[in-house]
Amino acid sequence: MALHVSGRANASGPRTHRRGRTLFRSALRGVLSAAVVGAPLLVPAPIVYADPADTTAVMLKVVDGDTVDIRDDVRGRLRIRLLGIDTPETKKPGYTVGCWGPEATEFAKSTLLGQRVALIYDPSQGLYDRYGRTLAYLDKADGWDYSIEAARAGAAHAYVYRDKPAARSPAIAAAEQEAKDAQRGLWGPPCHGNTASVPD
Repeated sequence: MALHVSGRANASGPRTHRRGRTLFRSALRGVLSAAVVGAPLLVPAPIVYADPADTTAVMLKVVDGDTVDIRDDVRGRLRIRLLGIDTPETKKPGYTVGCWGPEATEFAKSTLLGQRVALIYDPSQGLYDRYGRTLAYLDKADGWDYSIEAARAGAAHAYVYRDKPAARSPAIAAAEQEAKDAQRGLWGPPCHGNTASVPD
């Protein structure tokens, strides 16, 4: 079966850098306040990154901020490990819950649960991780990218697996830097960027 690979996966090059500066300025012009786990969280207004996406799946369940279950129209139920990000642990056996872990999970629920999404593969990253989870980005119909927006909201760290950046890594890193500069989410108190889980 042929895999669908979005034409917007290549996020590098001068055009993207100019677009990144424009998007950054746009994000600074408007933020909205959203409630996350009972506490106010400043979340920037959503930004559309590309052409509309062909949504072929529905979000069924949020495991945590970077792992979700979907039902794809063709492949059925899949567990997805979101590419390009890592969120604080909430369910790792024998370990503490990482700072901002519940908030990251809530961000995923509030932005994805019940939504139609496009499953976007990245040929540079493989199709599955060692746990059998499908590796993909999830985009909404208007081009909204969950990995980028989770980083922008301070709900996720940018993540490069084995020194092999994903195609959207530059955009995710720029979104993370924006969150750091604003001390948003896990970059503000009480975490200040330290979200490590430790054996309990």
